[in-house]
Amino acid sequence: MDPNGKTAVLVVNGFNGLGLHTLFNVVRLFGEQFRNYVFVQVGVIDAGNFKGQAEVEALHNKIDHENQRYVDYMRGEGFYAQSITSTGIDVISEVENIGKDIIKRFPGVVFFGGQVVFEKETFFTKWLHNYTVFALQRRLYNHGIPFLVMPIRV
Repeated sequence: MDPNGKTAVLVVNGFNGLGLHTLFNVVRLFGEQFRNYVFVQVGVIDAGNFKGQAEVEALHNKIDHENQRYVDYMRGEGFYAQSITSTGIDVISEVENIGKDIIKRFPGVVFFGGQVVFEKETFFTKWLHNYTVFALQRRLYNHGIPFLVMPIRV
């Protein structure tokens, strides 16, 4: 780990196509500029779905496992990588709090998030794919934290 080196923080929502394409775009566009990678994922606790502590623990274990897959991949590519996970009721507030801690440890940090982009948007694509990443970008901008949205075309 090089705390003074450039650090890419990727906000992901699972080990899936959106997160992988976001990661691959960061590597493709910025090459070796980033030496440190931090993967942040928040598991959303919904009172309607989670009835007890065991379900919350299962969610936390699931997101820990998914984030570790990103870490293992980037370490295999020769980069420093770590995972930060959290559970809560509001993704944006959780990432905001995590982000404040990250910038204290890594001063050269840039946050990234992916957004699915459709060639032809319809009512259903707008409804199914929320814009959490843009709300998160605005919130982090208020703290002076750079956040880039990577378009993921489908």
